[in-house]
Amino acid sequence: VLGCVNPIQDIARRAHSLGAKLLVDACQSVPHMRVDVQQLGADWLVASGHKMCGPTGVGFLWGRAELLRAMPPFLGGGEMIDEVHLDHFTTADIPHKFEAGTPAFAEAAALGAACDYLSGLGMDNIQAREHELTEYLWRRLSEIPGITMYGPTPAQCPDRAALCSFNIEGCHPNDLATLVDQEHGIAMRAGHHCTQPLHRELGITFSARLSAYFYNTVEEIDTAVAAIKDTAELLKGFA
Repeated sequence: VLGCVNPIQDIARRAHSLGAKLLVDACQSVPHMRVDVQQLGADWLVASGHKMCGPTGVGFLWGRAELLRAMPPFLGGGEMIDEVHLDHFTTADIPHKFEAGTPAFAEAAALGAACDYLSGLGMDNIQAREHELTEYLWRRLSEIPGITMYGPTPAQCPDRAALCSFNIEGCHPNDLATLVDQEHGIAMRAGHHCTQPLHRELGITFSARLSAYFYNTVEEIDTAVAAIKDTAELLKGFA
């Protein structure tokens, strides 16, 4: 929502100093930047396939080996057992311990191809491209009359994500996103973005969000901003 890059290393140190463990949801960072789990200091890290040019329904969990071995399996089935007795069973070693039954091997293969594709492009190159798009996206959206944008500016946070969350005076985000989609063919998001507590903290109920990825162009951003501006003017006419 805010585009912030959280200081995971600092958070990990503070968590560990209190005896806590840290699980990092990296779904929004793995596709956009170089991520080194050893440097982060996290105990677990998860990411999803569909946010990194891969298929839906698949993702991955990385965890420290000693923690994964200490964790109980959450599913039982083929491939995850070592020995079976009448009154108990023992589990196989990781990663098989957590891979019961027939896995989503087709999706996993496609996820591997997506990882190879992004690695071939170079995560540093992807991040640099997104920095350019972020600056342009923020500047163009800020030109829309009555807009309120949330999160740090690209100048304040050069590594921020390539997205902008905002509200426009006199426009409900759901109406805005629906008309921008139906009338202009532009895909954008509206709602809570899975962050209701954050929206309460900001004193708002909903927000709209426009995102860019490395394959987008400044011309596409111009088209999207023009569509949002035209739609906002239309909605204000009915207010």
